[in-house]
Amino acid sequence: TKSLVRSFRASSVCVYLLNLVVIINWTLYNPIYLNSLIGCMTSCVTIVMLLVAMNGPRFLLQLFDTSRFAFLFTFRGRYCMDLFVSLFLYAMEVWGVLMATVTLGMIFGIRFAGVRHPEAFRILFRQTADYDDEGTVYTDAGDTYDGTYDGTYDGNTLESGRR
Repeated sequence: TKSLVRSFRASSVCVYLLNLVVIINWTLYNPIYLNSLIGCMTSCVTIVMLLVAMNGPRFLLQLFDTSRFAFLFTFRGRYCMDLFVSLFLYAMEVWGVLMATVTLGMIFGIRFAGVRHPEAFRILFRQTADYDDEGTVYTDAGDTYDGTYDGTYDGNTLESGRR
């Protein structure tokens, strides 16, 4: 399991570094305002995902490890960010198309391996709050919610007091 996780992290780092090279190269050879803006945005996203894949440096990851950016550490968040970068990479000529395909192949490969090795998947990614776990019971200020709703209405809402 540890070797699988290590190989996925190493391949992710390599893919993100190659993506960064392609993005910077494309931006430098196409110095139009819109291309520069796209290059800057995709470079920033790629650098953030590179840091998350490297799992360091700690002081930078602590900036991202807030409730606002917690999605970066989940599979769904990583998939969305990789999809975002890949869509722009597809517009960056031949090398961009190649790296976009490799990036999407990597994320699908990680998901496929995650199905076969769920313990490695749990090490690589945090589980989201809406992760399907039948036995989870949520509590909020003493009230218990087990994921079911019985359809009753107590009438103590802001809207009911506006009449």
